[in-house]
Amino acid sequence: MYELSDTIVAVSSPTSDKRVIVRITGPETFDICRVGLSLPIESPIGDGEASPRLLSGRLTLDDQLEIDAKLYLFRAPHSYTGDDVVEIHVDTNRAVTEALVGNLLSEGGRIRTAEPGEFTARAYLNGKIDLAQAEAVNEIIVSSNEYQLAAAEKLLAGRLAETTASLREKLLDCLSLIEAGLDFSGEDIEYICRPEAVKKLTDVTDQLKQLLAGSISCESLIELPAVGIAGAPNAGKSSLLNRLLGKERSIVSAKHKTTRDVLTGLWPLAHCQCVLFDCAGLLSEADNILDELAQEAAVEALRNSDVVIFCADISKPQWDEDLAIRKLVKPKVLLPVATKCDLPGEELLSERLARLNDLFGEEFMPVSSHTGAAIELLQATVDKELIGQLDVPRASAVALTARHKRAVTEAIENVSASIDELKAGNDEVAAMMLRAAYGAVCEIESAAGGSEGIDEQILEQIFSRFCIGK
Repeated sequence: MYELSDTIVAVSSPTSDKRVIVRITGPETFDICRVGLSLPIESPIGDGEASPRLLSGRLTLDDQLEIDAKLYLFRAPHSYTGDDVVEIHVDTNRAVTEALVGNLLSEGGRIRTAEPGEFTARAYLNGKIDLAQAEAVNEIIVSSNEYQLAAAEKLLAGRLAETTASLREKLLDCLSLIEAGLDFSGEDIEYICRPEAVKKLTDVTDQLKQLLAGSISCESLIELPAVGIAGAPNAGKSSLLNRLLGKERSIVSAKHKTTRDVLTGLWPLAHCQCVLFDCAGLLSEADNILDELAQEAAVEALRNSDVVIFCADISKPQWDEDLAIRKLVKPKVLLPVATKCDLPGEELLSERLARLNDLFGEEFMPVSSHTGAAIELLQATVDKELIGQLDVPRASAVALTARHKRAVTEAIENVSASIDELKAGNDEVAAMMLRAAYGAVCEIESAAGGSEGIDEQILEQIFSRFCIGK
Protein backbone atom coordinates (compact mmCIF):
# COMPACT_ATOMS: atom_id res chain seq x y z
CA MET A 1 0.00 0.00 0.00
CA TYR A 2 1.05 3.62 -0.50
CA GLU A 3 3.27 5.10 2.22
CA LEU A 4 2.00 8.59 3.00
CA SER A 5 5.22 9.61 4.76
CA ASP A 6 7.23 9.28 1.52
CA THR A 7 8.00 12.22 -0.73
CA ILE A 8 7.29 11.28 -4.35
CA VAL A 9 7.97 12.72 -7.81
CA ALA A 10 6.73 12.07 -11.35
CA VAL A 11 6.20 13.76 -14.69
CA SER A 12 2.51 14.71 -14.70
CA SER A 13 2.09 16.06 -18.23
CA PRO A 14 1.40 14.09 -21.43
CA THR A 15 4.47 13.30 -23.53
CA SER A 16 2.85 15.18 -26.43
CA ASP A 17 2.75 18.48 -24.53
CA LYS A 18 5.34 21.18 -25.20
CA ARG A 19 5.35 22.18 -21.53
CA VAL A 20 6.61 19.57 -19.09
CA ILE A 21 5.15 19.45 -15.57
CA VAL A 22 7.10 17.66 -12.84
CA ARG A 23 5.04 17.20 -9.70
CA ILE A 24 6.48 16.58 -6.22
CA THR A 25 4.52 15.96 -3.03
CA GLY A 26 5.28 14.83 0.51
CA PRO A 27 6.67 16.12 3.80
CA GLU A 28 10.15 16.96 2.43
CA THR A 29 8.99 18.57 -0.81
CA PHE A 30 10.26 22.10 -0.19
CA ASP A 31 13.61 21.06 1.30
CA ILE A 32 14.39 18.64 -1.53
CA CYS A 33 13.54 21.23 -4.20
CA ARG A 34 15.61 23.93 -2.48
CA VAL A 35 18.71 21.78 -2.02
CA GLY A 36 18.56 19.21 -4.81
CA LEU A 37 17.78 21.59 -7.65
CA SER A 38 18.92 24.96 -6.34
CA LEU A 39 15.40 26.21 -6.78
CA PRO A 40 14.67 29.82 -5.78
CA ILE A 41 12.69 28.91 -2.67
CA GLU A 42 14.12 31.36 -0.17
CA SER A 43 11.52 30.49 2.45
CA PRO A 44 8.69 27.99 2.44
CA ILE A 45 5.10 29.12 2.27
CA GLY A 46 3.78 29.92 5.70
CA ASP A 47 1.70 27.34 7.53
CA GLY A 48 -1.96 27.57 6.66
CA GLU A 49 -1.39 29.80 3.62
CA ALA A 50 -4.20 28.84 1.28
CA SER A 51 -3.11 30.60 -1.91
CA PRO A 52 -0.42 28.95 -4.06
CA ARG A 53 2.79 30.85 -4.67
CA LEU A 54 4.24 31.30 -8.17
CA LEU A 55 7.99 31.68 -8.60
CA SER A 56 9.86 32.25 -11.85
CA GLY A 57 13.58 31.86 -12.36
CA ARG A 58 16.48 29.74 -13.59
CA LEU A 59 16.56 26.07 -12.71
CA THR A 60 20.10 24.73 -12.12
CA LEU A 61 20.60 21.11 -13.18
CA ASP A 62 24.39 21.04 -13.13
CA ASP A 63 27.38 23.38 -13.58
CA GLN A 64 26.73 23.70 -17.30
CA LEU A 65 22.96 23.52 -17.58
CA GLU A 66 20.32 26.00 -16.46
CA ILE A 67 16.79 26.33 -17.81
CA ASP A 68 13.92 28.75 -17.31
CA ALA A 69 11.22 27.41 -15.03
CA LYS A 70 8.02 28.37 -13.24
CA LEU A 71 7.32 26.89 -9.81
CA TYR A 72 3.89 26.55 -8.28
CA LEU A 73 4.09 26.00 -4.51
CA PHE A 74 1.10 24.65 -2.57
CA ARG A 75 1.17 24.36 1.22
CA ALA A 76 -0.62 21.48 2.96
CA PRO A 77 -3.52 21.02 3.31
CA HIS A 78 -4.38 23.46 0.50
CA SER A 79 -3.19 21.27 -2.36
CA TYR A 80 -4.49 18.53 -4.62
CA THR A 81 -2.94 15.75 -2.52
CA GLY A 82 -3.41 17.41 0.86
CA ASP A 83 0.39 17.41 1.36
CA ASP A 84 2.98 20.03 0.37
CA VAL A 85 3.17 20.14 -3.43
CA VAL A 86 5.60 21.73 -5.89
CA GLU A 87 4.90 21.74 -9.60
CA ILE A 88 7.85 22.58 -11.86
CA HIS A 89 6.78 23.85 -15.30
CA VAL A 90 9.48 23.94 -17.98
CA ASP A 91 9.57 24.09 -21.78
CA THR A 92 12.13 21.44 -22.58
CA ASN A 93 12.83 18.03 -24.09
CA ARG A 94 12.82 14.48 -22.76
CA ALA A 95 16.57 14.38 -22.01
CA VAL A 96 16.44 17.48 -19.82
CA THR A 97 13.28 16.20 -18.13
CA GLU A 98 15.05 12.94 -17.27
CA ALA A 99 18.00 14.92 -15.88
CA LEU A 100 15.62 17.03 -13.78
CA VAL A 101 13.88 14.00 -12.28
CA GLY A 102 17.23 12.24 -11.88
CA ASN A 103 18.61 15.13 -9.83
CA LEU A 104 15.64 14.90 -7.50
CA LEU A 105 15.94 11.12 -7.11
CA SER A 106 19.64 11.44 -6.26
CA GLU A 107 18.78 13.08 -2.94
CA GLY A 108 19.95 10.17 -0.80
CA GLY A 109 16.71 8.21 -0.70
CA ARG A 110 14.65 11.16 0.52
CA ILE A 111 12.37 10.95 -2.52
CA ARG A 112 11.14 8.18 -4.82
CA THR A 113 9.26 7.81 -8.09
CA ALA A 114 5.48 7.85 -7.68
CA GLU A 115 3.48 4.71 -8.40
CA PRO A 116 0.64 4.88 -10.96
CA GLY A 117 -2.26 6.80 -9.44
CA GLU A 118 -0.39 7.64 -6.25
CA PHE A 119 -1.01 11.40 -6.37
CA THR A 120 -4.76 10.83 -6.66
CA ALA A 121 -4.61 8.07 -4.05
CA ARG A 122 -3.07 10.56 -1.60
CA ALA A 123 -5.84 13.05 -2.39
CA TYR A 124 -8.36 10.35 -1.48
CA LEU A 125 -6.56 9.10 1.62
CA ASN A 126 -6.10 12.67 2.86
CA GLY A 127 -9.82 13.37 2.45
CA LYS A 128 -9.47 15.83 -0.45
CA ILE A 129 -11.74 13.80 -2.77
CA ASP A 130 -14.04 10.80 -2.38
CA LEU A 131 -13.57 7.50 -4.19
CA ALA A 132 -16.05 8.34 -6.97
CA GLN A 133 -14.12 11.55 -7.70
CA ALA A 134 -10.84 9.61 -7.72
CA GLU A 135 -12.28 7.30 -10.36
CA ALA A 136 -13.40 10.36 -12.31
CA VAL A 137 -9.76 11.48 -12.59
CA ASN A 138 -8.96 8.25 -14.40
CA GLU A 139 -12.02 8.59 -16.64
CA ILE A 140 -10.81 12.07 -17.64
CA ILE A 141 -7.33 10.68 -18.43
CA VAL A 142 -8.66 7.94 -20.72
CA SER A 143 -11.57 9.88 -22.27
CA SER A 144 -11.78 9.47 -26.04
CA ASN A 145 -14.77 11.70 -26.80
CA GLU A 146 -16.39 14.87 -25.50
CA TYR A 147 -19.31 13.01 -23.91
CA GLN A 148 -17.05 10.72 -21.90
CA LEU A 149 -15.03 13.76 -20.82
CA ALA A 150 -18.18 15.67 -19.81
CA ALA A 151 -19.47 12.67 -17.85
CA ALA A 152 -16.15 12.32 -16.04
CA GLU A 153 -16.07 16.03 -15.22
CA LYS A 154 -19.54 15.79 -13.63
CA LEU A 155 -18.33 12.82 -11.58
CA LEU A 156 -15.24 14.77 -10.48
CA ALA A 157 -17.41 17.76 -9.53
CA GLY A 158 -19.18 15.58 -6.98
CA ARG A 159 -22.56 15.26 -8.73
CA LEU A 160 -22.81 11.59 -7.76
CA ALA A 161 -21.79 12.38 -4.17
CA GLU A 162 -24.67 14.87 -3.92
CA THR A 163 -27.14 12.21 -5.03
CA THR A 164 -25.82 9.47 -2.76
CA ALA A 165 -25.66 11.81 0.23
CA SER A 166 -29.41 12.41 -0.06
CA LEU A 167 -30.09 8.68 -0.37
CA ARG A 168 -27.87 7.88 2.62
CA GLU A 169 -29.71 10.41 4.73
CA LYS A 170 -33.10 8.93 3.87
CA LEU A 171 -31.93 5.37 4.51
CA LEU A 172 -30.34 6.31 7.81
CA ASP A 173 -33.43 8.21 8.91
CA CYS A 174 -35.73 5.26 8.20
CA LEU A 175 -33.29 2.76 9.72
CA SER A 176 -32.91 4.75 12.92
CA LEU A 177 -36.69 4.97 13.37
CA ILE A 178 -37.15 1.23 12.82
CA GLU A 179 -34.32 0.33 15.20
CA ALA A 180 -35.59 2.80 17.79
CA GLY A 181 -38.91 0.97 17.70
CA LEU A 182 -37.08 -2.32 18.23
CA ASP A 183 -34.89 -1.02 21.07
CA PHE A 184 -37.79 0.58 22.92
CA SER A 185 -40.49 -1.93 22.08
CA GLY A 186 -41.59 -1.95 25.74
CA GLU A 187 -42.51 1.72 25.57
CA ASP A 188 -45.93 2.82 24.40
CA ILE A 189 -44.38 4.70 21.49
CA GLU A 190 -44.53 3.93 17.76
CA TYR A 191 -41.56 5.65 16.15
CA ILE A 192 -42.66 4.82 12.58
CA CYS A 193 -45.55 2.66 11.45
CA ARG A 194 -44.85 -0.06 8.90
CA PRO A 195 -46.95 1.48 6.07
CA GLU A 196 -45.11 4.78 6.46
CA ALA A 197 -41.73 3.03 6.46
CA VAL A 198 -42.71 1.07 3.35
CA LYS A 199 -43.73 4.32 1.63
CA LYS A 200 -40.41 6.02 2.51
CA LEU A 201 -38.37 3.04 1.33
CA THR A 202 -40.39 2.72 -1.87
CA ASP A 203 -39.46 6.34 -2.66
CA VAL A 204 -35.79 5.50 -2.03
CA THR A 205 -36.02 2.46 -4.32
CA ASP A 206 -37.56 4.61 -7.07
CA GLN A 207 -34.73 7.15 -6.76
CA LEU A 208 -32.11 4.40 -6.95
CA LYS A 209 -33.75 2.96 -10.06
CA GLN A 210 -33.89 6.42 -11.63
CA LEU A 211 -30.20 6.84 -10.86
CA LEU A 212 -29.46 3.68 -12.86
CA ALA A 213 -31.89 4.43 -15.70
CA GLY A 214 -30.80 8.03 -16.21
CA SER A 215 -27.07 7.57 -15.77
CA ILE A 216 -24.26 7.83 -18.28
CA SER A 217 -22.36 4.56 -18.52
CA CYS A 218 -18.66 5.42 -18.46
CA GLU A 219 -17.77 2.00 -19.87
CA SER A 220 -20.11 2.40 -22.87
CA LEU A 221 -18.35 5.68 -23.72
CA ILE A 222 -14.81 4.40 -23.26
CA GLU A 223 -14.85 1.67 -25.90
CA LEU A 224 -13.76 3.10 -29.24
CA PRO A 225 -16.22 2.57 -32.09
CA ALA A 226 -15.02 0.83 -35.26
CA VAL A 227 -15.37 2.15 -38.80
CA GLY A 228 -14.60 -0.18 -41.69
CA ILE A 229 -13.79 0.55 -45.34
CA ALA A 230 -15.27 -2.02 -47.74
CA GLY A 231 -15.43 -2.54 -51.47
CA ALA A 232 -14.12 -4.49 -54.41
CA PRO A 233 -10.37 -4.91 -54.99
CA ASN A 234 -8.76 -1.71 -56.28
CA ALA A 235 -11.79 0.41 -55.37
CA GLY A 236 -9.57 3.01 -53.70
CA LYS A 237 -9.97 1.73 -50.12
CA SER A 238 -6.28 1.88 -49.17
CA SER A 239 -5.88 5.39 -50.58
CA LEU A 240 -8.95 6.51 -48.63
CA LEU A 241 -7.63 4.94 -45.41
CA ASN A 242 -4.31 6.77 -45.80
CA ARG A 243 -6.06 10.06 -46.58
CA LEU A 244 -8.39 9.84 -43.57
CA LEU A 245 -5.59 8.86 -41.17
CA GLY A 246 -3.20 11.42 -42.61
CA LYS A 247 -0.40 8.87 -43.03
CA GLU A 248 0.68 5.97 -45.23
CA ARG A 249 -0.87 3.15 -43.21
CA SER A 250 -1.80 0.92 -46.16
CA ILE A 251 0.10 -0.03 -49.33
CA VAL A 252 -1.46 1.56 -52.42
CA SER A 253 -1.06 -0.37 -55.66
CA ALA A 254 -2.87 -0.78 -58.97
CA LYS A 255 -2.37 -4.53 -58.56
CA HIS A 256 -5.42 -6.40 -57.27
CA LYS A 257 -5.40 -8.07 -53.81
CA THR A 258 -2.59 -5.93 -52.39
CA THR A 259 -4.32 -5.80 -48.99
CA ARG A 260 -4.68 -9.21 -47.33
CA ASP A 261 -4.88 -8.39 -43.61
CA VAL A 262 -7.13 -6.04 -41.64
CA LEU A 263 -5.18 -2.77 -41.30
CA THR A 264 -6.20 -0.37 -38.52
CA GLY A 265 -5.44 3.13 -37.30
CA LEU A 266 -6.77 5.59 -34.69
CA TRP A 267 -8.95 8.19 -36.42
CA PRO A 268 -9.64 11.38 -34.42
CA LEU A 269 -12.90 13.08 -35.36
CA ALA A 270 -14.52 16.30 -34.15
CA HIS A 271 -16.43 14.77 -31.22
CA CYS A 272 -14.86 11.35 -30.71
CA GLN A 273 -12.14 8.96 -31.76
CA CYS A 274 -12.66 5.67 -33.59
CA VAL A 275 -10.71 2.76 -34.98
CA LEU A 276 -10.62 2.98 -38.78
CA PHE A 277 -9.76 -0.20 -40.66
CA ASP A 278 -9.26 -1.36 -44.22
CA CYS A 279 -9.48 -5.07 -45.00
CA ALA A 280 -8.94 -7.27 -48.02
CA GLY A 281 -11.01 -6.33 -51.07
CA LEU A 282 -14.22 -8.35 -51.16
CA LEU A 283 -14.88 -10.75 -54.03
CA SER A 284 -18.12 -12.02 -55.49
CA GLU A 285 -16.43 -15.45 -55.68
CA ALA A 286 -13.16 -16.44 -53.98
CA ASP A 287 -10.52 -17.95 -56.30
CA ASN A 288 -8.58 -19.95 -53.70
CA ILE A 289 -8.37 -20.80 -49.99
CA LEU A 290 -6.24 -17.72 -49.25
CA ASP A 291 -8.83 -15.41 -50.81
CA GLU A 292 -11.60 -17.26 -48.98
CA LEU A 293 -9.91 -16.82 -45.59
CA ALA A 294 -9.22 -13.13 -46.25
CA GLN A 295 -12.85 -12.66 -47.31
CA GLU A 296 -14.18 -14.33 -44.14
CA ALA A 297 -11.99 -12.09 -41.95
CA ALA A 298 -13.13 -8.98 -43.83
CA VAL A 299 -16.84 -9.81 -43.65
CA GLU A 300 -16.61 -10.61 -39.92
CA ALA A 301 -14.79 -7.34 -39.19
CA LEU A 302 -17.33 -5.33 -41.17
CA ARG A 303 -20.26 -7.08 -39.49
CA ASN A 304 -18.98 -6.02 -36.06
CA SER A 305 -18.19 -2.42 -37.04
CA ASP A 306 -20.37 0.58 -36.14
CA VAL A 307 -20.13 2.25 -39.55
CA VAL A 308 -19.01 0.90 -42.93
CA ILE A 309 -17.75 3.17 -45.71
CA PHE A 310 -18.57 1.30 -48.93
CA CYS A 311 -16.32 2.30 -51.84
CA ALA A 312 -17.23 2.09 -55.53
CA ASP A 313 -14.76 3.27 -58.18
CA ILE A 314 -16.53 6.03 -60.15
CA SER A 315 -13.78 6.02 -62.79
CA LYS A 316 -14.97 2.70 -64.22
CA PRO A 317 -18.16 2.36 -66.29
CA GLN A 318 -19.65 -0.84 -64.79
CA TRP A 319 -20.28 -1.97 -61.20
CA ASP A 320 -21.82 -5.44 -61.47
CA GLU A 321 -19.11 -6.92 -59.20
CA ASP A 322 -19.53 -4.04 -56.73
CA LEU A 323 -23.28 -4.69 -56.56
CA ALA A 324 -22.70 -8.38 -55.76
CA ILE A 325 -20.17 -7.41 -53.08
CA ARG A 326 -22.54 -4.84 -51.57
CA LYS A 327 -24.95 -7.70 -50.75
CA LEU A 328 -22.23 -9.32 -48.62
CA VAL A 329 -21.95 -6.26 -46.39
CA LYS A 330 -24.64 -5.94 -43.70
CA PRO A 331 -23.46 -3.24 -41.28
CA LYS A 332 -25.35 -1.17 -38.70
CA VAL A 333 -24.77 1.98 -40.77
CA LEU A 334 -23.48 2.11 -44.37
CA LEU A 335 -22.06 5.23 -46.03
CA PRO A 336 -21.68 4.70 -49.81
CA VAL A 337 -18.87 6.72 -51.41
CA ALA A 338 -17.87 7.06 -55.04
CA THR A 339 -14.07 7.08 -55.01
CA LYS A 340 -11.65 8.58 -57.55
CA CYS A 341 -14.11 11.35 -58.46
CA ASP A 342 -11.18 13.45 -59.73
CA LEU A 343 -10.60 11.13 -62.70
CA PRO A 344 -13.78 11.52 -64.84
CA GLY A 345 -14.64 14.92 -66.22
CA GLU A 346 -17.42 16.93 -64.60
CA GLU A 347 -20.08 15.88 -67.12
CA LEU A 348 -19.09 12.19 -67.07
CA LEU A 349 -18.91 12.23 -63.29
CA SER A 350 -22.47 13.54 -63.03
CA GLU A 351 -23.76 10.91 -65.48
CA ARG A 352 -21.97 8.01 -63.75
CA LEU A 353 -22.97 9.14 -60.28
CA ALA A 354 -26.64 9.15 -61.36
CA ARG A 355 -26.30 5.61 -62.76
CA LEU A 356 -24.48 4.44 -59.63
CA ASN A 357 -27.19 5.83 -57.35
CA ASP A 358 -29.93 4.27 -59.48
CA LEU A 359 -28.20 0.85 -59.64
CA PHE A 360 -27.62 0.58 -55.88
CA GLY A 361 -30.68 2.48 -54.76
CA GLU A 362 -28.44 4.54 -52.45
CA GLU A 363 -26.99 8.07 -52.48
CA PHE A 364 -23.23 7.89 -53.10
CA MET A 365 -20.94 10.66 -51.91
CA PRO A 366 -18.27 11.51 -54.55
CA VAL A 367 -14.84 11.71 -52.88
CA SER A 368 -11.22 11.90 -53.98
CA SER A 369 -8.30 10.69 -51.90
CA HIS A 370 -5.97 12.43 -54.33
CA THR A 371 -7.46 15.94 -54.23
CA GLY A 372 -9.22 15.70 -50.87
CA ALA A 373 -12.63 16.45 -52.40
CA ALA A 374 -15.48 15.82 -49.87
CA ILE A 375 -13.06 14.25 -47.35
CA GLU A 376 -14.11 16.73 -44.65
CA LEU A 377 -17.77 16.05 -45.42
CA LEU A 378 -17.16 12.32 -45.09
CA GLN A 379 -15.42 12.84 -41.73
CA ALA A 380 -18.29 14.97 -40.44
CA THR A 381 -20.85 12.40 -41.60
CA VAL A 382 -19.05 9.53 -39.86
CA ASP A 383 -18.66 11.64 -36.72
CA LYS A 384 -22.40 12.39 -36.68
CA GLU A 385 -23.32 8.73 -37.16
CA LEU A 386 -21.02 7.57 -34.33
CA ILE A 387 -22.24 10.21 -31.90
CA GLY A 388 -25.81 9.20 -32.72
CA GLN A 389 -25.02 5.64 -31.64
CA LEU A 390 -23.52 6.62 -28.28
CA ASP A 391 -25.72 6.01 -25.24
CA VAL A 392 -25.72 9.64 -24.08
CA PRO A 393 -28.69 10.72 -21.92
CA ARG A 394 -29.53 14.26 -20.89
CA ALA A 395 -26.67 16.59 -19.99
CA SER A 396 -27.68 16.66 -16.30
CA ALA A 397 -27.30 12.89 -15.90
CA VAL A 398 -24.90 11.44 -13.33
CA ALA A 399 -21.99 9.34 -14.60
CA LEU A 400 -21.69 5.81 -13.21
CA THR A 401 -18.88 3.28 -13.56
CA ALA A 402 -19.44 -0.47 -13.39
CA ARG A 403 -18.49 -0.43 -9.69
CA HIS A 404 -21.07 2.28 -8.97
CA LYS A 405 -23.76 0.34 -10.82
CA ARG A 406 -23.03 -2.81 -8.79
CA ALA A 407 -23.35 -0.83 -5.56
CA VAL A 408 -26.63 0.83 -6.63
CA THR A 409 -28.06 -2.50 -7.80
CA GLU A 410 -27.11 -4.09 -4.47
CA ALA A 411 -28.78 -1.21 -2.62
CA ILE A 412 -31.98 -1.64 -4.65
CA GLU A 413 -32.08 -5.38 -3.88
CA ASN A 414 -31.57 -4.81 -0.16
CA VAL A 415 -34.14 -2.00 0.13
CA SER A 416 -36.67 -4.11 -1.79
CA ALA A 417 -36.00 -7.04 0.54
CA SER A 418 -36.42 -4.73 3.54
CA ILE A 419 -39.83 -3.62 2.23
CA ASP A 420 -40.92 -7.25 1.89
CA GLU A 421 -39.80 -8.02 5.45
CA LEU A 422 -41.65 -4.99 6.82
CA LYS A 423 -44.83 -6.09 5.09
CA ALA A 424 -44.35 -9.53 6.67
CA GLY A 425 -43.88 -7.97 10.12
CA ASN A 426 -40.19 -8.90 10.39
CA ASP A 427 -38.79 -5.56 11.55
CA GLU A 428 -35.44 -6.96 12.74
CA VAL A 429 -34.69 -8.56 9.39
CA ALA A 430 -35.86 -5.39 7.63
CA ALA A 431 -33.41 -3.33 9.70
CA MET A 432 -30.59 -5.73 8.81
CA MET A 433 -31.35 -5.39 5.09
CA LEU A 434 -31.42 -1.59 5.42
CA ARG A 435 -27.98 -1.67 7.02
CA ALA A 436 -26.72 -3.61 3.99
CA ALA A 437 -28.37 -1.08 1.64
CA TYR A 438 -26.80 1.82 3.51
CA GLY A 439 -23.37 0.17 3.28
CA ALA A 440 -23.80 -0.36 -0.47
CA VAL A 441 -24.60 3.33 -1.04
CA CYS A 442 -21.66 4.37 1.15
CA GLU A 443 -19.41 2.12 -0.93
CA ILE A 444 -19.85 4.42 -3.93
CA GLU A 445 -17.82 7.15 -2.21
CA SER A 446 -15.69 5.04 0.11
CA ALA A 447 -14.01 1.67 -0.37
CA ALA A 448 -14.86 0.88 3.25
CA GLY A 449 -18.61 1.10 2.72
CA GLY A 450 -18.97 3.58 5.57
CA SER A 451 -16.74 1.80 8.10
CA GLU A 452 -13.50 3.08 9.57
CA GLY A 453 -11.14 0.67 7.78
CA ILE A 454 -9.99 0.87 4.15
CA ASP A 455 -10.12 -2.10 1.81
CA GLU A 456 -6.56 -1.97 0.44
CA GLN A 457 -7.15 -4.36 -2.42
CA ILE A 458 -9.99 -2.25 -3.83
CA LEU A 459 -7.93 0.92 -3.54
CA GLU A 460 -4.86 -0.59 -5.19
CA GLN A 461 -6.98 -1.96 -8.03
CA ILE A 462 -8.60 1.42 -8.67
CA PHE A 463 -5.48 3.58 -8.51
CA SER A 464 -3.19 1.13 -10.36
CA ARG A 465 -5.20 1.90 -13.52
CA PHE A 466 -3.91 5.48 -13.52
CA CYS A 467 -0.87 6.89 -15.28
CA ILE A 468 2.25 7.64 -13.25
CA GLY A 469 2.15 11.27 -12.18
CA LYS A 470 -1.60 11.38 -11.67
